[in-house]
Amino acid sequence: MTKTNKEFVSALYEGTFSVGSDHSFKPIDKDDDPDKGALKLSLNPFLIKTSDRVILIDSGAGDFANEPHFPIMQENLAEFGLTEYDVTDIILSHLHSDHIGGLAYKENGHFEMSFQDATIHVSGKEWEKMRDADIQDDHLSLFFTYLDTFGEFNFLDDGDSPLPGITVEEIGGHTEFHLAIFADINDVGYVMAGDVLGTKGAINRKYAAKYDFDGKQSMKMREYLTKRAYEENRIFMCYHETYTPLFKLTSFDNKKGYTTESVTDYESIR
Repeated sequence: MTKTNKEFVSALYEGTFSVGSDHSFKPIDKDDDPDKGALKLSLNPFLIKTSDRVILIDSGAGDFANEPHFPIMQENLAEFGLTEYDVTDIILSHLHSDHIGGLAYKENGHFEMSFQDATIHVSGKEWEKMRDADIQDDHLSLFFTYLDTFGEFNFLDDGDSPLPGITVEEIGGHTEFHLAIFADINDVGYVMAGDVLGTKGAINRKYAAKYDFDGKQSMKMREYLTKRAYEENRIFMCYHETYTPLFKLTSFDNKKGYTTESVTDYESIR
């Protein structure tokens, strides 16, 4: 059924996966355990629909998962009466393939831009670093070269406000120039921090992940983000959360930490 709410925020669920050391995405059911030694990750690009803009925060896995994900994105948008041509803006938290893979897809052996009328907002420093990188994966290298040639970009610095009510902060951690995205829409606040705070389970954990560019920085930023979200009553958007990708913090205890409460799409913007 087409959802007709004029303004809303929604997670566009693309599936749940067991992700091992080879970085391949093996599809599993939501309630399944991942393979031994693997991570259980879901993919949730976020859709913000306002009166005059259709915004994606991260773009999904595209062709970098087990199967092409652009049709899944099209189906998710269609639930709201939208198509890929309605998307006006895409804001990227960082440049890992499971977050940017949805920007382009292959058609008859050639790349095509997925959202042909959208501006891509991305860290200028992270994009420049990718330009200078020696990308070993041929598919990723060709994908990035295509985006760099044909994409419509707005390169961001720390503290920039690419759209009304939206500000980015450079938090580093998972990647060197990783961004957190703060959105204030219709007096409701949100924060999306990519893989620095990708699941609800990360809220009350202190850990330095080996897969991060700087695990200690990520740990520091998780503490900062949770404290700020609690004080400002912000709703978290967690890209890799399986069950409740939109939630808020409702209380804090010095011993137990934060308690959380799930937020539905239509509670978030009224």
